[in-house]
Amino acid sequence: MKKFIKPLLIVSTMAAVFSVQAVQKDITVNANVDATIDMTQPDNTGLPSSIDMQYLPGKGLTPFNLNTKVWSNNATAGVNVRLVRAASLADVNGVNKIPLTVSLGGTVLTTTNQLLEAATLFPAGIENGSDVLPLRFAQTTQGTIATGTYSGIVSLVVTQATKAP
Repeated sequence: MKKFIKPLLIVSTMAAVFSVQAVQKDITVNANVDATIDMTQPDNTGLPSSIDMQYLPGKGLTPFNLNTKVWSNNATAGVNVRLVRAASLADVNGVNKIPLTVSLGGTVLTTTNQLLEAATLFPAGIENGSDVLPLRFAQTTQGTIATGTYSGIVSLVVTQATKAP
């Protein structure tokens, strides 16, 4: 019996040693950090990279509303928001264009900075971000549109307002 147990122990030990295998998986983790300001959805997720506006025949594009929050590390400085360029959609040929009006919290955005005051944005402080601000995309002049597939990029620039000396 001893003759069988000793070799069995040796074989099982050797099998355990040689059966250990490892796989290394490397994952690159990235973060875009602006220590002063950010804009998210109310649940702290990032803003979508694409939205779809619905067209109603005879009426035009239905406005699209996206609730957002502004986050800041400065409770006393306001926030400047502007568009990089006038917002519009164009068909795939670039022939037909649809001007858009973009607003944040009821303030129409243009290519000029629009100041959102800190006291209005952060009435309860900066810990939980701003009050919810609807980001609204709407057809500037409602009406019928030529058939086609339209798209455009709306770029917002959100910066911390500088304090007066």
